[in-house]
Amino acid sequence: MDMALLEELTDKYVTGAATAADKRQLENLLRDPAYLEAFGRLVERSLHQEKYGNEGEEAVFARIYAGIEQRIRPAAPLRRMWPYRIAAAAVLLILAGSAFWLLKKETPSTPPAVTQVADVLPGSNKAVLTLGNGSVVTLDSSARRIAQGNGAIVQRNGKLHYTETSAGAGVFNTLTTPRGGQFRLLLPDGTEVWLNAASSIRFPVAFSGGERTVEVSGEAYFEVAQNASAPFKVIVNKTTEVLVLGTAFNIHAYTDERHIKTTLLSGRVKVNSGNTGVVLSPGQQAVQTDGKVEVEENVDTDKVMAWKNGLFNFQDASLEEVMRQLSRWYNVEVVYENGIPDMEFYGKMQRNIPLSGILKMLERADVKYRLENNRLVILTGK
Repeated sequence: MDMALLEELTDKYVTGAATAADKRQLENLLRDPAYLEAFGRLVERSLHQEKYGNEGEEAVFARIYAGIEQRIRPAAPLRRMWPYRIAAAAVLLILAGSAFWLLKKETPSTPPAVTQVADVLPGSNKAVLTLGNGSVVTLDSSARRIAQGNGAIVQRNGKLHYTETSAGAGVFNTLTTPRGGQFRLLLPDGTEVWLNAASSIRFPVAFSGGERTVEVSGEAYFEVAQNASAPFKVIVNKTTEVLVLGTAFNIHAYTDERHIKTTLLSGRVKVNSGNTGVVLSPGQQAVQTDGKVEVEENVDTDKVMAWKNGLFNFQDASLEEVMRQLSRWYNVEVVYENGIPDMEFYGKMQRNIPLSGILKMLERADVKYRLENNRLVILTGK
């Protein structure tokens, strides 16, 4: 290893003096896990020496995080985590090549107690399909054919395929994912749907007439097949309508969340709720609350789509928001024994690791907890 070169580049990176060429050279070095771990130690030392000058600690925190997460892809997973604090306020953890940041409002006075955690496995491809005749079929990642009417539905690799001949018009099916489950669906018109955990979609097995209508709850991402003569409509929690011609968008509509959020990635949609209707452009988000709809500009679509891409994205997330995501994906009940602590989190993680991996990281942010079977008790209070 060329430690002298790494030290020079790291110092420039932390202080903000790195040129574009310096950054490219550093990125190339950090594709080697050995260099990446050494980089972590050097960054820790630089930050303790407050080499970032007058730049605010949150600003330098965000700058380093963005550079690591967006540009560096190690060739092999790291075998250990390395933490450090930014002005006694932040912790950076690297696990399997992904950056995970925790920003705390207070510095713990004593190290958190180590909690023994029994593994809870992450969610997987599983769902329940309710056919038009009321019969129920359990789905997973295996390959099989499901008879319905004069046709068949094909299940393969966590995805359900429908064709126009699967059944006659007027027959509806419902696909439901449990907590700890996800599934994909190819509708008979060619529209693709991704269902997150604890979600459902009701749809006709054959579209007819001048409109294609489905109903959803929970969270779903759509890539709608274009058909100008048959607009696509999504009814959300029986209160909100999303009208589509051909587009990609995400709907976040869990009943334990305050808002229904429709985020447009491409194309054009109209969101109606009560007497309010808004038309979205790509990068905008409609936020529906109590029958009123407001539009958010320049939404972080990477955060919105993290679940579909196999990630948790905790950027600017409160502990309560983080716990709601973990509760759905790991199928655990979360209880706050001493109130909900005021903490913020930053960063991304893979969703395919056991719950114990995430809880160990939370320990380093002084989140104390107790895991009782599938009940996660948060001991840290306000």
